[in-house]
Amino acid sequence: MYNHYKLNKTIIFIFLFITLLIAYFFNENSSGGAYPDFLMRVGIINSFNSDFYETFLNYNNFPDRHSPLILILISGLYKIGLNLDSVRFLHLFLVPCLVIITYKCFLSCFGNKYNNIFFLIASTIFLSPIIRSISIWPDSRLLGLLFFISSLFYFLEFKKKHKYQYCIYNTVLLILSSYISPNFAVFFLYFFYYYFKHYHLSKKLFVILFINLVLSLPMIFYLFILNVNFLLIPAINEVHLKERLNPANKILIISTLVFFYYIPILLEGYVFKLLKRLQNFKNILITVIFFIILAFFFSYSFDYTGGGIFFKLSHILFKNDYFFLIISLVSMLFISQVFTINFNNILLFLVLIISNPHLTIYHKYYDPLLMILFFTLFQYNFDIKKIINTKLVINFYSFSIFFLIVNYLRSAF
Repeated sequence: MYNHYKLNKTIIFIFLFITLLIAYFFNENSSGGAYPDFLMRVGIINSFNSDFYETFLNYNNFPDRHSPLILILISGLYKIGLNLDSVRFLHLFLVPCLVIITYKCFLSCFGNKYNNIFFLIASTIFLSPIIRSISIWPDSRLLGLLFFISSLFYFLEFKKKHKYQYCIYNTVLLILSSYISPNFAVFFLYFFYYYFKHYHLSKKLFVILFINLVLSLPMIFYLFILNVNFLLIPAINEVHLKERLNPANKILIISTLVFFYYIPILLEGYVFKLLKRLQNFKNILITVIFFIILAFFFSYSFDYTGGGIFFKLSHILFKNDYFFLIISLVSMLFISQVFTINFNNILLFLVLIISNPHLTIYHKYYDPLLMILFFTLFQYNFDIKKIINTKLVINFYSFSIFFLIVNYLRSAF
């Protein structure tokens, strides 16, 4: 029986990877933005090839808010003889690596009892339109996410075994992910809080701080001493700084993204039954008041692009924010009932919000990150093991295939 399951898992894994290879040969761009973003970055790569130091020291003059590191790596591959298509093909292999390390994170949390189910859930990453697009058209987000999930794995291992070397591995990998995709840097707050609870003001804690500081110095020097602060490049120049940082926009949109990516779990009947029982009226009242305040200050414009699927549907179907605001309220009520209201979850939500300091909010910043965090770091008002079954796998595949088809149709029309 074990060999049968292992064979089936392997076949599904290989089949899904083959769909990605086919997508590469057809130049799939199901997310819509990956291809034009990559074309823009090809010009920067060429600039690195022709004059590395000039490009490096003036990178903030280019229209890219992402770290230059992945572009420097691609430029280096150019110089050893690889052409653009070869680089793109090699980049695809980051996806199976991401699937495997995600699976290892799930095993770290739940053990081998559910290994078949979690292998299949992790493999839905192959179907993500975001991951498919940014793997075919290289984007720093994919390699950064791979390093981040690797750092998460060692954090989860530390929580189980309390081996100090896992703290070090987690810290180093997190910093590497931050050099490639800087938005992951804020997860230091979450991890360090846990280390502080465990080690208090001990020598080991200060060693972790020291490693973070020393390894961060090159980026600090680059951003603030050389003043190549590409992180501050605005997506839309005419928008005021207060508008770019408006927390109401981020909280409402990210809440709907959390709700959206939680749908496969929500479709599990047990969660529906739980929602009927969980009626904490104090939490409901606080959530509604908080929502009203956020809705009053909400100012995200359809012209900004992004905003998540519900925001786009609201404007495409109704030409206003009303449908989006209704979904936002539902999302916030859902979060307040299903997720445990404790410091762990509040800190995690805060990190997710501040990890995107820019005006625009896109799915690619949270897919498949949210799905991974749902099973690894978030805490719930119910025993999540009760929903880990074959139906959950079907839910995830149905959801993933549907979302991929929707993105195919959107990009086609």
